[in-house]
Amino acid sequence: MRGPHILPAAVAGAVLLGACARDDEASMRARLAPWFSLGETLAFSSRARCAAAAFRLVSSDIGAAVPVERNVPDMLRALPSRGVAALDDPKMTPDAAMVDAVNTQRTFGMQMRRAGLEARPCMEGKVGAEFRRLLMRPETVLAYETTDGTLMLMDRANRVLVVAAGDRA
Repeated sequence: MRGPHILPAAVAGAVLLGACARDDEASMRARLAPWFSLGETLAFSSRARCAAAAFRLVSSDIGAAVPVERNVPDMLRALPSRGVAALDDPKMTPDAAMVDAVNTQRTFGMQMRRAGLEARPCMEGKVGAEFRRLLMRPETVLAYETTDGTLMLMDRANRVLVVAAGDRA
């Protein structure tokens, strides 16, 4: 009599295991692929409420689907209609840009900051150090995607992309 109950239990277990991670590497790569020329995965970590990754970039170009703006107000204007935007202001650190975003348009500014803060438990090893380094480096390109709440920091010179995503709720 135990036989018929094993399959539903196995299916329920598989569903619960799948629910333990916010993202898987393949889905994150697929989401980022239209925007960045991804090379090898340098690091990837995902838990129920966060995901963080670092990718080598084949090219430092940003895909045409991402509007690249030169100031925070223009980036914030692009987000509602495009769902994704980047800021390339070599005089401003991403950290300062997010503070400016909070002061200019609280909703998107707080979403960007939250993505980075909530992803910290997933930033193991060098990913966390690289995230903090890029956050304070003016040459870093900051990008944000609204649907999945994904914050991206791009180091053009070293061709590295660090990705942070917090809780979807």
